[in-house]
Amino acid sequence: MKKKYLLILLLFITTINGYAQTIAVGSYPEDIARREQILGKTDNSYSFTIRPVGGQWNDNLADSTLQKLVASKPYSKFNFMGIPSGIKLLPFNWLNEYNVKRPYGYNNGSLYPNAGYQTMLSGGFFLKAGILNIQVKPELVYAQNKTFDTFADVQANNKSQQLMGAYFGTINGIDAPERFGNSSITHLYPGQSKITLNYKSVEAGVSTENLWWGPGIKNAIMLSNSAPGFLHWTFNSAKPVKTIIGSFEWQIIGGNLKQSGFMPDDVSKLVYGSNLYSPKPNVTRYISAYTINWQPKWLKGLYLGATSYDYMDKDSIYNNKNIVKRLFPVVTGSSAKANDISNATNGDGQDFAYAFNIRQLLPLYQAEIYFEWARNDRSGSLNDFIQEPNHSAAYTLGGRKLFGLSNNAYLQIKAEMTSLQRSPTYLLRDEPTWYEHLQSPRDGYTNSGRYIGAGIGPGSTSFIFDVSYLKNLNSFGFTLERQLHNNDLYYSAFAGTGIYNAHWVDISSTFYSNIKLKRYLLSAEVTPVYSLNYEYKNGNTFNLHARLNITYYFD
Repeated sequence: MKKKYLLILLLFITTINGYAQTIAVGSYPEDIARREQILGKTDNSYSFTIRPVGGQWNDNLADSTLQKLVASKPYSKFNFMGIPSGIKLLPFNWLNEYNVKRPYGYNNGSLYPNAGYQTMLSGGFFLKAGILNIQVKPELVYAQNKTFDTFADVQANNKSQQLMGAYFGTINGIDAPERFGNSSITHLYPGQSKITLNYKSVEAGVSTENLWWGPGIKNAIMLSNSAPGFLHWTFNSAKPVKTIIGSFEWQIIGGNLKQSGFMPDDVSKLVYGSNLYSPKPNVTRYISAYTINWQPKWLKGLYLGATSYDYMDKDSIYNNKNIVKRLFPVVTGSSAKANDISNATNGDGQDFAYAFNIRQLLPLYQAEIYFEWARNDRSGSLNDFIQEPNHSAAYTLGGRKLFGLSNNAYLQIKAEMTSLQRSPTYLLRDEPTWYEHLQSPRDGYTNSGRYIGAGIGPGSTSFIFDVSYLKNLNSFGFTLERQLHNNDLYYSAFAGTGIYNAHWVDISSTFYSNIKLKRYLLSAEVTPVYSLNYEYKNGNTFNLHARLNITYYFD
């Protein structure tokens, strides 16, 4: 009996400190939490390179104010095996979006690439029963899915074999439809839900939450919220773990990536080249990935991280592997042929990538800077890496600075640049395009037909510049973005033709506001979009995007 009561006491000590609900990836409270850290108003030590982050921190004013934006106070308290437990209500969200002419935007989670009206309802609860945590927050999506001009519409009569070869060389290696069928869509996703066991700073269980790995604000090369969350098992730190050499955060996952169930486009519209499409096998992919971040105790505010992923079709090759290689292929490793796109017969049916990142927090200057470098291929040797480190590489570079104004207001400036475009080394050696894979797994790095890496997509680049005015929990600002669409496809399609002025570029200016009114948060944005050479055809077009998100908090 003494041992039993001792066990209950230990569980009580490790669980009484707080609830382990998380701040949803891409939410406004997440941005506030990161901003408060930059301003030095909170002593939380999260790196913000492994998200979602926990939603229960300390008792200072900044953290307690933020906590009310994450979940309600416990509405139902009870004891489970003698351990204080309870239920919290999670915020209720009603997101509305409208695109006038064509889809626009990314980091949209369960939303679809959609023309016309689209809406999402989300809400739920968080249950804590001892070391058991259950977070339920499904997402119900309706998309009008109006007709818009796709590649097959714009280039229907194009006779260029080179353009058609480049286009089908892309869509044959990735499951990313431009339009999801010919009618409206209604779908219920499990959303930001999970069931885990939490002991001290360690958590393990299953989840469908969106994950974001990397320091970027607008783009994450390895994992982002540009697709619906996928079902995965997870073993991770619930908060930074302190050691004698600094604090650590980590996460290792394994899960299934679904197909969209739609063709990439209605290729029958193409007068030339429609026979180049190669249907993909009906198969699920398994992803294995890990990320780790270290904050050295001697270098305050510095965070160093490493990430890697490996995914493969769950076919006969996968099922012939032993249990360890099936669960942890990213750890056990694959052969050097895993990314050899020229080796169609001897490749081992895997795609592998890795990344390193650094974030420097500068609270004294109310600023941060960060950098992520990733590689979508293996180096042949150290010599190879030294000579051509840019081979199959991608990067994100960014930062922000806050300037204090009167009455607890701030002017914030952010900038970020991301590039997934192939380097010139592809002229001499095979170089894969990010997220595509022409051999198994041919669905590429997607889930339910949307990119799970950077939302700008394969071969693309993005530059954003953001200026905003911040006052308490309110913000008003604008973001300028230049997005260059799939330059890998462009150069394959037009190399040697003398055509140098058909790059597809979107220039957008987003005007946004976030206003807290009692228990409501109103988030609105309007974005005029100027497109140059849409779908690689000379000409200029305009689009308009609008979004309104209404959030209700139960406290």
